[in-house]
Amino acid sequence: MPSNVSTEGEMTLYEIDKSIEQLVNAVNPETGELLVDNDALDALMLERESKIENIACYVKNLAADAKALKDEETALAERRKATEKKAERLRDYLDYALQGQKFQTAKCAVSFRKSQAVELADDFIDWAEKTGNNTLLRFTAPAANKVAIKALLVQGAEIPGAKLVENTSVIIK
Repeated sequence: MPSNVSTEGEMTLYEIDKSIEQLVNAVNPETGELLVDNDALDALMLERESKIENIACYVKNLAADAKALKDEETALAERRKATEKKAERLRDYLDYALQGQKFQTAKCAVSFRKSQAVELADDFIDWAEKTGNNTLLRFTAPAANKVAIKALLVQGAEIPGAKLVENTSVIIK
C-alpha cells in the first residue's frame, strides 16, 4: 500500500516520521532536559521499517506487472507483424493468381487499382545536392549526441551548454 494511503488506525510514513521527530525533540519545559520515550520510539521505528518494507514490496510487484505487460506487448507485436506479413504474402499470391482480373463471390470481392510510386536511384541525393535541386530533398534538424557529449565531459572537456548531472535512483530487489 502506498505511503499516502492509510486505513483507519494505521499511520502513513509521513505521520510516522513526524511522530519520531516530535519524540526525539521532546523537551521538559521546566528543566530543558530531553524527554525520549524509548519504547514509543522503538515502536515507531519498527512501524516505519515495516511501512518502508511494504512500499518496497509493492514497488517490486508493480515493476513485475509492468515487465509482464511489456513482454505481452512484445509477443502481441510479433504476432501482429507475422499476421500482417502472412496477409501481404497472400495478397501478393492473389495478385499473381488473378493477373489483374476482378474476382467476386458472395463472401468476398477482389479488385485492382492502379497507383504510382516514386523509385529513386542510390545516387539521387548526390545528384540533387550537386545540381542545386534542394527543393527535392528534406533536411532534418540536427540532434545532440548525448553519448559522445557525456564521454567528453567525463574526460574533463568543457562544453558550453552541457554538464554532467548526478542523479539518484532507487533500486529495489
